[in-house]
Amino acid sequence: MYSPFSRRYVIVGFTLIELVVSMGILFLLAAILLANYPETAVRLTLANTTQKLSLMVREAQIRGSAVDSVNSSLGGYGVFISLASPTSFLLFGDTVDPDLPKPYGISIGNKLFESGNPINETKSITTLPSRYSISRICVGTGFPFTCTTDNDPEVETLTVSFMRPSPTPYIYINGTTTVNFAGACIELRSPQAPAFGHIRNVQVFSSGMIRSDIGKCDNSQL
Repeated sequence: MYSPFSRRYVIVGFTLIELVVSMGILFLLAAILLANYPETAVRLTLANTTQKLSLMVREAQIRGSAVDSVNSSLGGYGVFISLASPTSFLLFGDTVDPDLPKPYGISIGNKLFESGNPINETKSITTLPSRYSISRICVGTGFPFTCTTDNDPEVETLTVSFMRPSPTPYIYINGTTTVNFAGACIELRSPQAPAFGHIRNVQVFSSGMIRSDIGKCDNSQL
């Protein structure tokens, strides 16, 4: 006669050796992750900082090509970067210049950043994390760009401004509108540069395209 009490049950579980091996693997993986975390965190911080700069240029593009109204005191927006202050970059509102022609009947600014008295066009300043910096400003027609000391004249400041109603940028260096460049590249570094992933860049083109990438603006390896 069949009886359910006569069935044998086998209890399946970990042996002590299997448990020790499993825990050893987990500890090894945890050690690898913890060892790489500081370096990964530094790279992520640099990526986030680069993204902030890209977004600030995009904000200037959107606001500059559609400033509040025809009668606004602002004729555009832009981003200003100086190697004399390599740990920050700023957004500025370009004050209308009454002496300039009015394209499409719209008042515009002089396309340059002004910070003296009585005009201070600064709208916001973004400060980079400690030991992160903007290392070079480069200009040219595209990648690879001509950077800082390789350029004549040497690049000390960069102004990327947008005037209504156009979304295309004006790209100037050293506080002068003598040359409107076809493209510009801003190079940012983490404290662990020049290791891979610790140098990134933001590229701006006269077409209106804004992009970011890993590596140097001039593709050099030094």
